[in-house]
Amino acid sequence: MKKYVLLLGLLIQTVSLCAQEASIGKSMFSIHAGPSWYLGKMIGITSNSDTYRNDLRNGVAWDVNYYFLGDKYIFNSFKLSPGLIYQGGRYKGTHDEGSDKILMHYIAPQIALFMVKQKYNLSLSTGVGYQYYKDKSFVYDKPRDVSMNKLAYNLSAGGEYLLSSHVGISAKLNWIVTSSESYSVKYHGQKWQVESPELNGGGGCFSQLSLLFGMNFHF
Repeated sequence: MKKYVLLLGLLIQTVSLCAQEASIGKSMFSIHAGPSWYLGKMIGITSNSDTYRNDLRNGVAWDVNYYFLGDKYIFNSFKLSPGLIYQGGRYKGTHDEGSDKILMHYIAPQIALFMVKQKYNLSLSTGVGYQYYKDKSFVYDKPRDVSMNKLAYNLSAGGEYLLSSHVGISAKLNWIVTSSESYSVKYHGQKWQVESPELNGGGGCFSQLSLLFGMNFHF
């Protein structure tokens, strides 16, 4: 038992020493995944029941980020850095008459403020980009596709603990917001545009709130 305690202590001390000597490079690449929640109006879904909507709001998300941090500080420990983000999200649900599988893909340039320390860094970022929305649904066993592509913006807050000079573990909260007044429907061999979907319980402003965990790589 004492042997394992000693080994655990040596491992903790080694990780601690690596973190104390860690320093981030000029560029950072990161990947994350985690739970996501669909907020606001539901667009063109196959059922308007409250129970179904609530179930459909729980999903998963994943993202990839790149930032150029450089080596210049704007003030003490702060860096202002350009970057790029991609985030994907998925929300699924089924009911007696059909199902929905909503996929959202968002890509946008970013501007981020990093507070850089020896063991960790914190960040706030924002950007305006494009969101691709697709609902691959079924109604009475027949495929039905809903799609719309809209401008969107995001706000993010994140934190990282550095394990070495090149690798860190990180978490972030990302909020993507957009709105729509119409969407395209393809069903049973026909395709049409639905305007002002708020008239049938959908449309308007909607967003994704995602809590993501992953790794950062510095080079």
